[in-house]
Amino acid sequence: MASIKDLIHSAGYKAFMKKLLIYALIVFVLGILFLLCKWPGGDVMTTTGGSVLILLMVLFVIGKIVDNNS
Repeated sequence: MASIKDLIHSAGYKAFMKKLLIYALIVFVLGILFLLCKWPGGDVMTTTGGSVLILLMVLFVIGKIVDNNS
């Protein structure tokens, strides 16, 4: 069974995280633009993009902790 350390160092995980980061940033910035233009959906886009960015930050910190403990 693969460990968390093996998962974090895999190429597929890193590629997925990069794509997810880019998509989350796009959704977040578009949400802010929607809010500035007072178009519907801006609050949902900003909340979704911001939540995914926070989740990615937590996963990044967990990955750093796992790397330092090994």
